[in-house]
Amino acid sequence: MKLFIHKIGLVLLMAVLVMPVAAKVTYGVRFGGAYSSLIQKVDGEFNSGARFGFSVAGLADIPLYKRFSLRPELSFVNQGGSYYSAPQMEGMGYLNKCSYYSIVVPVNLAYTFLFTDVRFSIFAGPAFDYSLFGKMKNKETDTDILFGQTKDKDLKSFDLGVNLGLGVEYSNFFFSIAAFCGTLDRRAAKNEGETSVYQNNVTFSLGYFFR
Repeated sequence: MKLFIHKIGLVLLMAVLVMPVAAKVTYGVRFGGAYSSLIQKVDGEFNSGARFGFSVAGLADIPLYKRFSLRPELSFVNQGGSYYSAPQMEGMGYLNKCSYYSIVVPVNLAYTFLFTDVRFSIFAGPAFDYSLFGKMKNKETDTDILFGQTKDKDLKSFDLGVNLGLGVEYSNFFFSIAAFCGTLDRRAAKNEGETSVYQNNVTFSLGYFFR
């Protein structure tokens, strides 16, 4: 699985590097607020512990064919949320509140159409999430998250997600809404009875294209 993901990443990276040579590339920047949550299933129901963070990114719009374009991003994101651990304890045990910083690289396929002077875009694609550092708090501890370690209180450093969203552009300025849905369990280790935890984000951004 890891080898397959690495191959996909290599192909996408080569596409991003090669396509600008033959296409007119538009670059842009954006900044926004991120409503992020960690999702887990508890007693047959999905629980979502959420928090507010931010996302700042540089992006490119690479024309492919007619109204289609490739729209990769390189973003720095403050994300996280909360989840329960130690389910054998009364009341599900500890509520772990997480805040951490990640490099997220969405590689979106965008479809853009014009209505008078306004550009509307619909985009979707895979997103690669690599977490760098952060904090975890519960009723007993306030500690750093050691990404990539295999202890109970640590999280995995890598996530592969699906990114999709909408954008509206007028006079080079744009507003976008994007949702990231993680597909990999972020927990580094689980005790018996503990469930998987997945990262979800919804980001509202304002940005500018240098057309």
